[in-house]
Amino acid sequence: MKILVFGVNTRHIVCSAARAEHTVHTLSSFNDIDLMECASKAIVCTMPDVHNLDLDEIAASTSSLLPVDGVVLGPGFEHLGHWIRKIIEPKIPVFNNSPETIAKVSNKLWLANKLREMGIRHPYTLPMASIITHNDWLGGYPAMIKPIIGAGGIDNVLVNDADDLTGVLNDISINKDKYLIQEFVKGTLVSVSIISTGQQAAAIAVNEQLSGLDWLTDMPFAYCGNITPYESNYGKWMCDTAVALAVELKLVGSNGVDFIITEQGPVVLEINPRFQGSIDTVEKATGINIFQAHLDAFKGLLPAPTNHLHYSIKTIFFASSRFIVGKKVYEHLMLCLKHGKAADIPPEGAMFEKDEPVVSFISCGDNRQQMVLQAGRLVSMLTGKLNEINTED
Repeated sequence: MKILVFGVNTRHIVCSAARAEHTVHTLSSFNDIDLMECASKAIVCTMPDVHNLDLDEIAASTSSLLPVDGVVLGPGFEHLGHWIRKIIEPKIPVFNNSPETIAKVSNKLWLANKLREMGIRHPYTLPMASIITHNDWLGGYPAMIKPIIGAGGIDNVLVNDADDLTGVLNDISINKDKYLIQEFVKGTLVSVSIISTGQQAAAIAVNEQLSGLDWLTDMPFAYCGNITPYESNYGKWMCDTAVALAVELKLVGSNGVDFIITEQGPVVLEINPRFQGSIDTVEKATGINIFQAHLDAFKGLLPAPTNHLHYSIKTIFFASSRFIVGKKVYEHLMLCLKHGKAADIPPEGAMFEKDEPVVSFISCGDNRQQMVLQAGRLVSMLTGKLNEINTED
């Protein structure tokens, strides 16, 4: 099948599709080396503001990528199901949840109300529009300010007391309707990867989520990778809950449910009605091709149960300051790619600003400790190369 994948970043989807022997065309904001190797046709489109995409420009760029047999809307494009119908033939299937489902499930306020109706634990949540002064927040401190729509944790802000909350109220005064305030819950971040048909669902992996690790990013809540599998006494409950949510919400394809495991047990944080960044480790740990499982789900088929083959870790390295990918760094990353230890490889000469994602490192092994050590070594080797260049300069 010839597939067109739209997204701010699409490498994880495109390469999974290519491994399933599909022909893949893509429009993305990145020109990663491995993305270009996996895609038969690729267009790089500048997207300076992912919340305000120039859809006319993107539509004009799409003509050279057509015709195709199907479309997948990836990160940043999942909600554009109605738009894509205007630029492709009516008979071409779009392998995503419906725009209406995406709009509801991605709205954290809607989800908070839905989870409360279902009796599923979720942090106490209020719209920031209902908070006039700090006295209106009765959920205690610390608390988290989040965009109502959005993922990745980059725009999350922690408020530690009433003075912090007052400062945030002043900062976002004209945009309060775009944010919520939520009880801050401490624990281990975990996600459950599911494949669902709209009537049935199967949990295929439980993943530890890596967030705000200081050896990967300076952003305290930024998603920076995951480890598959994550084993705990709550695994069955989380899988059963994720499956129940997928069926209740009639999700189709590859979806994910985020939990945080507290001292009192798991709490549902978010539902991601789309492909997740954990594709890389889930595929390596389970042997399941997630893209093919996603397509099969639209035919009403679920993957057969499988045991984990081994552990896998993905770590995303963010730039700590502006830099240009020079020859030495590029050659080092290409060597890592050749040995299956890296993904999202930037081309030589690419420029990164502080806090932009640079590259992903991926490892497999027999246990979690081994994975973390391998990831640490790979990151240290890259930072060593970067320090060498700074010393030479």
